[in-house]
Amino acid sequence: MVTGACAGVYGAKLTIVKADGVPEAASFECTSTLDRFVRHDGGPITISAVPPTGKPSATGVKVQTNPDRRASELEDLSEWSAQQLQPHLPGELRGASSGGTTATGTLSAEPGQYELHFVCAGLPAAELSVSTWGGAQVLAPVQVPCSGQVFKAPVLLPTEGVDLRMGPGGLDSRFAYRLVPTQP
Repeated sequence: MVTGACAGVYGAKLTIVKADGVPEAASFECTSTLDRFVRHDGGPITISAVPPTGKPSATGVKVQTNPDRRASELEDLSEWSAQQLQPHLPGELRGASSGGTTATGTLSAEPGQYELHFVCAGLPAAELSVSTWGGAQVLAPVQVPCSGQVFKAPVLLPTEGVDLRMGPGGLDSRFAYRLVPTQP
């Protein structure tokens, strides 16, 4: 279990990089901690919590063996995400989120043209919107059916970084997403 926490700012980004080198990131608000179940079978792993720059703040992570055996019995979110977005594509950036409220996700993408792939489960439909780290909207809010089909949309990033907003959340809601670079 990985727990991220922050203070002094609105929120922070938790990033987990396993041996495959693919970063999984999630944003969280400093009003509560973010608990993320991670199945780790060995090999290198890097975990970081990073606040927005320019403000005095504190962030941290705690890694511990899973204190709740029931979490091990549940389907792991990253495994579900990997199954939904097959096959792995060259240059892709991917992430996954879940939760009982509106979920957010962050990917460290360079400026350029991408195709967004998104799939959701546990809800009839989800609202999805995408903006740059600077707040510029690159995909207006759209309703996506949570039918198991991958939603695809072109995304042009004028600046580095992308934030995704998905909701409404629910107890069983899950969201998987990736950006795939496209040729101009």
